[in-house]
Amino acid sequence: MIFHIFCALMMMILGSVPTGQRLYATNNCTIVEKGGVIRFKVCAQQEVIGVRGEEVILPCRFNHIKQNTFKDLYLVLYKNKGNRHNPKQNSVYNSSSNYTADDFKGRIEPAGNPGEGDGSVRIRNLTMEDQERYQCRFLWTESNGKKDGCSIGESRRTNLQVDVRPKILNISRAFVNSSNSWKLFCEAEAKPEPNITWWSPQGLNLNASQVGVDEMYQRKPQHFMSGLIITNKLIEGKFKCLVQNMHGEDHKYVSFEQKSQKVSGRLVLWTTLLSIVLLLVLLTVGFYIFQKKCKNQGRAGCTGTSDIQEQDQSDDKTYMGLAKTSQVSESPVYERIGN
Repeated sequence: MIFHIFCALMMMILGSVPTGQRLYATNNCTIVEKGGVIRFKVCAQQEVIGVRGEEVILPCRFNHIKQNTFKDLYLVLYKNKGNRHNPKQNSVYNSSSNYTADDFKGRIEPAGNPGEGDGSVRIRNLTMEDQERYQCRFLWTESNGKKDGCSIGESRRTNLQVDVRPKILNISRAFVNSSNSWKLFCEAEAKPEPNITWWSPQGLNLNASQVGVDEMYQRKPQHFMSGLIITNKLIEGKFKCLVQNMHGEDHKYVSFEQKSQKVSGRLVLWTTLLSIVLLLVLLTVGFYIFQKKCKNQGRAGCTGTSDIQEQDQSDDKTYMGLAKTSQVSESPVYERIGN
């Protein structure tokens, strides 16, 4: 209410609202009235939602009781800059001079005829930086040469919101704790927040967790991560990640196979081969040590029969010695008997 009174005073000072006229606003319009007759009004849509990369129209219409007598009627579109309490107005488009701000070159054009009171503007290839509040202002020259103008009220300015269609940025999988437990990951960006669901190869909806990766900023799409843990018997096939919000959907698949068994088989095979190689190395080293010992002790020491042969030879010598000792000369014996 205070703002409306302030606007009325300012417009009276500027000559836009002569004494006796009343300034007021409806949901979308700023109106000047005198004697129950609407002198002029400017109407704009307060909330407009566009999608990044696409186009949007900012509606703005003007009507004046003496509009047919105007020599020139054109639109200037302003974009707020700065914070909410201290915004700065920067003109981004002028239908009279075709002026276009650098950020909007090649992307902004009239969607109506400003000369007939339709100041709607089309913005193509929306970016997150386009999200802001816009104010349309009509300027004209009356038949007597007087220049005048009227803007939509501050509280009726158009708030452009730029949303983002869902887009999957990454989908992957990883082991969790054991070879029989897997976790599937699906990262996506969207605005507003999407709903992320997982679907099994059999077409069943699976329960999954969903978290926001970073904070929601006014001019930035939010990233979301969804994780699905598979703890039951592994199911081969393609798992589907589906991301949806009010502007559309996106989906991708991650293939899943029972590779854990193959990995275990390979592990057993490599372990067996390593064991065989290690055994061969030990045998080779043992044989080398044995041969070296044989070389130092001689051949007899390698065969292990030297002690037996030495024992046999000792026994033979003993027997031979006993035999020699037991032999008695026959002649002396006989001789003694004869005597």
